[in-house]
Amino acid sequence: MADSQVIARRFRPKAFGEVVGQEAITRTLANSIDKNRLHHAYLFAGARGVGKTTTARILAKALNCIAGPTPDPCHVCDSCVEIAASSSLDVREMDAASNTGIEDVRETIVNSISIGPARDRFKIFIIDEIHQLSTKAFDALLKTIEEPPPHVLFIMATTEMHKVPETILSRCQVYEFRTIAPKRITEQLRHVAKTLGVEIGDSALAAIARAGEGSMRDAESALDQVISFAGDSITEEDVSEALGLVGFETLNATLQAIADADALKAIAALDEIVALGYDLRNFCRDLMTHLRTLLLIKIAGTESELIEAPPGEVEALGKLADSLSEQDIVRSFTILTKTEQDVRVSSQPRFQLEIGLVKMAHARRLDSVEEALARLTALQEQLSSLGALPSGAAAGAGSTRRARAAPPQQAAPAGRTIQRSQPNNPAAARREAPPADDYDEPPMLEPPDEELRPVSQGAAKSTPPPNSTDDIEKLKNSLEAKRKMMIVSALDKAESVTLEGGVLTVRFKPGAKIYKSNLEGRDARKSVEDACKEVFGRAITLTVSSSAAANPAADQIERKGPRVEADQKGPRVEDDPVVRALVEKFHGEVVEVTEPDRDGQ
Repeated sequence: MADSQVIARRFRPKAFGEVVGQEAITRTLANSIDKNRLHHAYLFAGARGVGKTTTARILAKALNCIAGPTPDPCHVCDSCVEIAASSSLDVREMDAASNTGIEDVRETIVNSISIGPARDRFKIFIIDEIHQLSTKAFDALLKTIEEPPPHVLFIMATTEMHKVPETILSRCQVYEFRTIAPKRITEQLRHVAKTLGVEIGDSALAAIARAGEGSMRDAESALDQVISFAGDSITEEDVSEALGLVGFETLNATLQAIADADALKAIAALDEIVALGYDLRNFCRDLMTHLRTLLLIKIAGTESELIEAPPGEVEALGKLADSLSEQDIVRSFTILTKTEQDVRVSSQPRFQLEIGLVKMAHARRLDSVEEALARLTALQEQLSSLGALPSGAAAGAGSTRRARAAPPQQAAPAGRTIQRSQPNNPAAARREAPPADDYDEPPMLEPPDEELRPVSQGAAKSTPPPNSTDDIEKLKNSLEAKRKMMIVSALDKAESVTLEGGVLTVRFKPGAKIYKSNLEGRDARKSVEDACKEVFGRAITLTVSSSAAANPAADQIERKGPRVEADQKGPRVEDDPVVRALVEKFHGEVVEVTEPDRDGQ
């Protein structure tokens, strides 16, 4: 008969030391018994299947064992055997889920509490799911729990402690049971499989443990189901098919498609999942678990104890983590969380999940707000170092005057216009930042194409340099495919880009130092030379230089613009690099500069 029992009952813990994942609670209870510091009412709270009712029965055995009270009951005396079988006269178990009314409480507890135990040391009432009692039933129970006879103990269990009245909680010792770590569940499942003579790999055990979601009972029931499906030899594919779980390789392939920004490949993986009949919400949750493991690998490394995955999976995840940044993972997790909620309530869950996967694939093209601010700060520092503004001018101008930007169709005041130079390459139009859409994070502002300088009305616009050759366009397209947009932008702003022999020469105007510096770094230089080798099939050396100004003094005056107007003192608001960047980005004009009032408004 024992062999016909389900695994969860057959392997139910019989002593405090066998309860997995609740060592702090079982140690406290064992010490209280050993030192005779018993309480008359205990409340065990926690998720389903983590050992609340099991611990209550072990506590009852420890108190009523013929050798007790003892933290190590014998398990063979009549009292221990009857309590384990839920047939003891002195240990009454009540299911509050099906006995919710006041009459049930009166009949089971209130009317019998004054009668002493028939044989054992204590009369113990175990009330499961106590939060489901009615209000009147709680009122009837309150007085009894507050002042019970010395031979009576109450052990209550609940999965929703917030529904238990405070008047009850205040009269109990409350123990909160935690969900069990997947590693501990995996170890227990391995012990069960070994005892039953079942062959099963670590990946399959880990998948079953994840399916338990922190519940030992649920995990053991899942193992029982898989054994019924596959027999004594179980593979990861058997687990996926029996429990409707998505396999590790499928999850990895989906995230690899997102890392490659390949939306089509991600949707194709989803199509396969739908064809196999897997639950889409389970797929979302498994994908979130996968992302969480990737983030831990990025932060703590593959050897961290925080990572709850078998070694084979960790090695594969480590390779995938190299393709994603921490920001990419967090952004994808945020999108996936929203998608899982939409899948749950939508009449077309597949469509919602497809949209979510496309968002995750395209989100990698976005830069963070911090990077945008860093670029603006770097631009301001570059302009300050060139003498365009004195140090702190931006802050000073912002604290004394306000500039309002208006659409370009609005007329600017007479005698003052702002000229915007056009990019020297039509391909730059293709490299605009993607729309914000609802990717949960705004796109960053790119640095202005060129410096904005005040000019008099009717002044001729500067002639853009000639277009690049086809070879240079191929090089830019290759860099763009590698998401090296800062380098492409710098090449677009160059005065000339020439390829002669084995040397790529990029020449900038004297006022374009910010773009020149973007190419002079070691990483940027290596990226350009690697792209040249890929495009042209030979090694190319990059040379970056500045053209000499014919009249340095005049060039400096034109580049910086007038520092002071005839009717005002201090730096001009239009010359503030932040204002100029905003006007350039939003295609506006400075139409009015106002002084703050006395209240600082």
